[in-house]
Amino acid sequence: MPDEPWQGRRHRCDRRHHDRGDPAGRRRVRVRRVRRPRSGSLVKRRLLVASTAAAVVVAGGGVAYAQAQGPSGAYRTATVTVGDVDRTLTLSGTIAASSRQDLSFGVAGAVTKVGVEVGDVVKAGTVLATLDDADLKTAVTKARATLAKAQAQLASDQSSQSSTVTTAATGGSGSTGSSKQPSSGSSSTVSPRLKAALAALKQQQGAVTAAQTEATTAIAAAKTALAAQSDACKTPDGTDPPSDAADPASSGGSDACTTALDAVQAAQDVVAAKQDTLQAALGALAKTLGAAVTEIQKSSTPAPGSSSSPSGSGTSESRSTGSSGAGAGGGSGGGTATAATLAQDQAAIDTAKAALTEAKRNRDAADLTAPFGGKILSVSAAKGDSVSADDVVAVIVGTGGTTAKTTVTAAQVADVKKGQTASVSPAGGKPVTGTVTSIGLLPDSSTDSATYPVTLDLRGSVAAPEGSTASIALVIGTAKNALTVPSSAVSTTGRTTVSVLTDGNPVRTAVTVGVVGPTRTSITQGLTKGQEVVIADLDAALPSGDSTTTRFPGAGGFGGAPGARRQQRAAG
Repeated sequence: MPDEPWQGRRHRCDRRHHDRGDPAGRRRVRVRRVRRPRSGSLVKRRLLVASTAAAVVVAGGGVAYAQAQGPSGAYRTATVTVGDVDRTLTLSGTIAASSRQDLSFGVAGAVTKVGVEVGDVVKAGTVLATLDDADLKTAVTKARATLAKAQAQLASDQSSQSSTVTTAATGGSGSTGSSKQPSSGSSSTVSPRLKAALAALKQQQGAVTAAQTEATTAIAAAKTALAAQSDACKTPDGTDPPSDAADPASSGGSDACTTALDAVQAAQDVVAAKQDTLQAALGALAKTLGAAVTEIQKSSTPAPGSSSSPSGSGTSESRSTGSSGAGAGGGSGGGTATAATLAQDQAAIDTAKAALTEAKRNRDAADLTAPFGGKILSVSAAKGDSVSADDVVAVIVGTGGTTAKTTVTAAQVADVKKGQTASVSPAGGKPVTGTVTSIGLLPDSSTDSATYPVTLDLRGSVAAPEGSTASIALVIGTAKNALTVPSSAVSTTGRTTVSVLTDGNPVRTAVTVGVVGPTRTSITQGLTKGQEVVIADLDAALPSGDSTTTRFPGAGGFGGAPGARRQQRAAG
């Protein structure tokens, strides 16, 4: 047996420089190999100091720390190095299929057939369920009849106006007797004046109906824009309306609201322009009709001093056009249709066309089809059930990629951008890389604090099932090839500083911080590569129950400063 534990084969040292009674001798020990002693050994683990410093490497960190003895005390230091720093946001979320879709008929009715079950694999276009379409087909028939009636009314009113213009162009009254023909002589001969009048009338009638259709379309577009604006600018329940000094974190929602308001304003401008065009067309047509009626009235008025002929000469009261007493502003009974009447007829036609289109769409919606190929995840309807338009009948999951869905707070959403990458770790699975693809513009107010939904597309295959939880480390900031120091070396009290070891003494140095990572912080100004920054004062007293003062940030880290432990043992 060797005389001392360190004299064994596994703990050889040079005894020429060893003297147990001389503390200086201990500082001159040259260690050739140090290993954990066998069980029962009396050797205690110590930090071996050569001269005034000994380097220590933190396992797994790749960062070298050192202990330095200066004129005013002992310090733990780190070297300013060049490297990459990532700022991450730790979130929790759920795994979901990117092509998942809830399916509904879009129209109310009674289910007559369900053709799939949970787990079935279907192709795009496969009929999944069917509604009773008898009432839907009846609605299409009624819509067609309404449209035909509106079109017939327009044709009748246009014909009425044409008759009025024809009568005016041919002199107003018939030639003699009770003739109902609008002109004397041969009725097959159309004068150039009549041709011109009828051509102008037809053009003006077409302008009115076209302008009315454009105005109706513009009004519908404005209503759609207004509904979108209401959704984009709505205030969550229990919150105050947005103010001019809104939080920058809510800028996403404010931008969407501003865009929606601009769209509403643009749509309203279009409506105003189309209505101006309609009014101009109505004015032109009314002028033509008014002139025609005036001409008829002049022609039918007997000259002064003349008497009525017993033979019934003069204007005929039995004219089929009924133009007598009718004017541009409308008349009584079956008088000439006004310009405004034509516009109303066209509006009725446009409404009937829209109703027919919707009826056809509802009829076609009686068959619920798969929008893409995939697997049926759930079926929530059976034959005989009555469903509403938005009831979910089935859920389909495509065979495409996978997503992770999470939420961020109002304070975090400003740092989240599309295209940022993240490490997503499904429960019990391997980490995969994800990319932010969408950020909700509106907060979810269903919770106590407003949160914004975020979706990430995941690369590669994910074995985790639908709805399983996942841990997400989202990189929201990166500094490449930057000067870095341990985050514990940075003090933010008052101003941002770092203690640089200069000639053995710590010197407070103002710095500009870049990206702050979990363990390292990038420095953009104030330090140079190779400088030593102080992590801890090894001679500082450990915090007690009535004192929490430390000399430098990070003091007592790595299990407590050795100098402080020595002081504690001496005091005890």
